[in-house]
Amino acid sequence: MTTTTTLGATQGTEPSADDALPTRIGRLANVIGSERCSAADRAALKRWGPGQPPPFAFYRLWLRDLGTDLPPPAQTRTWMLIAWGLALGVAHRRDRPLGQALAEAGLAEARLERLLGSDPEILPDLLASAIRFLASKAETIDWLDAARLLLSQDADKREVIHRRIAQAYFRHQPRNDQE
Repeated sequence: MTTTTTLGATQGTEPSADDALPTRIGRLANVIGSERCSAADRAALKRWGPGQPPPFAFYRLWLRDLGTDLPPPAQTRTWMLIAWGLALGVAHRRDRPLGQALAEAGLAEARLERLLGSDPEILPDLLASAIRFLASKAETIDWLDAARLLLSQDADKREVIHRRIAQAYFRHQPRNDQE
């Protein structure tokens, strides 16, 4: 008997966020940042926008380059947003929390508040805007923060993620020490 795996998780089971998600993000980032992802596919991923169906390059990325099953339909938009951000050049860096990158890049506090306080339906659009902002500043982020923010269905878990992002943001926000 053979089992099909989806980037570290057996198909039909829910991977734990602590085990499978870092593997998924790391593999996706490695492929998009390597020669395995053609310039044409990277360009197709960059042209995508929230609300559009995934380009064919997204399916090729998962099925051929990653050698795994597609993400569940309910998660396709999230994974496409992550692939899009990676293709834009916002590289994955495990030691660079999303909140830190947003603070150091100069994202307005009001924009972060709107992002973290948004309904799940509008969250991908607001995160895409923040990712475009980070790309314009050539920033890197820990994509795990963004993935957890987008994938969390539980309100309590989402609040933990919001707190983590806000904490990193305020810890790294430039201080105004003028008296």
